[in-house]
Amino acid sequence: MSRQPWQRPLASTQQGRDATRAQVVEAIDRTAPETKGELAETVGISKQYLSELLQELKSEDIVRKGYVVNDAAVYTETPGISRLHGEEIGEEAADRGPAVLALLERLEAVTTSQYEAARTAFEGGEPEQSADTLESLANERYSAVISELKSYTLTTDWPGNRVAADLATIATNLEIVGDRACFIADVVAERPAPGAGVITDRLEEIFAAGDRINDLFSAVLFDADTSAYPELRSEEATVHRDLDELFELVTAYDMDLFGYLVTVTRALERAIYYWADAAELAVQLQTGVGPDHALTW
Repeated sequence: MSRQPWQRPLASTQQGRDATRAQVVEAIDRTAPETKGELAETVGISKQYLSELLQELKSEDIVRKGYVVNDAAVYTETPGISRLHGEEIGEEAADRGPAVLALLERLEAVTTSQYEAARTAFEGGEPEQSADTLESLANERYSAVISELKSYTLTTDWPGNRVAADLATIATNLEIVGDRACFIADVVAERPAPGAGVITDRLEEIFAAGDRINDLFSAVLFDADTSAYPELRSEEATVHRDLDELFELVTAYDMDLFGYLVTVTRALERAIYYWADAAELAVQLQTGVGPDHALTW
């Protein structure tokens, strides 16, 4: 999925050479320039000065060959919010990370309740609160996360706003999970539950796998337990295999039931995708590197 950081004036709180360095790195990160001339024009400096700055940035491993930003350096060098659990940074405590995590945890709690309500409805039960009823609360908690992150980006230069954008993507992913749960609940409400059988049993297994994947994502983000990520990927691989088999099975049903089952299955598949995508970002935020590198430590 596309991840677009908020746009804002480059390096607004830095001065002189430091500000220009930040402009260069942010321009690379945003625009992926193909040539040095294109990058110099974007930043508004001479090619000679750009070459000097690039030499510095490459020596610090912040920028690599081919005008690529080193993600590990981005997260390592970002003050405050990238230290999600409040470790000391110089003489300052990183208090924004825990504040954002607390808001994200509140959002995750309500979107999980929406998912469970959709699962209960699919199984023919009556949830205490429907997924649709919980939607206004989910929207309220999502807005609270985004508001906190926007406040952060207004006072922090790149790469802090890059980290905030990743946290915003996690919040958006959770909000989408809630939306998919509402969609499933609406589809289920339009027709009686299908009779018990192998298809229903398999879908219930996938709902349960979604619960486990959500728990593992939460362990990575809220408990900094990156060891949960390999298990999450294993669960996800099993879900995809089960989904492939399920789509083959539903073709044996009449068109009405086929459409119902495919609609529910696709929505369930997307919810699980967004949890897995959020977990990948969470690993990067916790460790400073992407999952493929973090898991080799």
